[in-house]
Amino acid sequence: MERKAVRIPGIVLTDDSPPPASFSAFRAACGWGEISPELARQALERSLLACTAKDSDAEIVGFGRIVGDGLYLYMQDMIVSPAWRGRGIGDAIAKRLIERAEAGFPGARIMLMCAQGAEAFYERHGFTARPAPGFGPGMQRLR
Repeated sequence: MERKAVRIPGIVLTDDSPPPASFSAFRAACGWGEISPELARQALERSLLACTAKDSDAEIVGFGRIVGDGLYLYMQDMIVSPAWRGRGIGDAIAKRLIERAEAGFPGARIMLMCAQGAEAFYERHGFTARPAPGFGPGMQRLR
């Protein structure tokens, strides 16, 4: 699937993670729940790839990351600020992460667990809902 560069006026994408406190605050502000600074630090440090979208005031408006072991990669924490949704920021972040993952980890499988209702977004980026022929359903252990 050929991808063209995504440019969004007033938005800058960086290939790094925000500081843990900023990440934690951004998640909470977007309705993803609060996490401790230590857990945020640990999660960000263990990411293989990250992409942060910032506005002209250098405020975080979007974020995504890839975790995994090099053979299996998982797209995680795809978050766009509610005020900025619908402007292509999520698409730009997903595109950037996928391109970097494919370049840095040839042959790796990229997977994710998407929020209900977000299937079409990920299908645009080449993901297939499970179950699908040859694949069982995705599963998650609940505590």
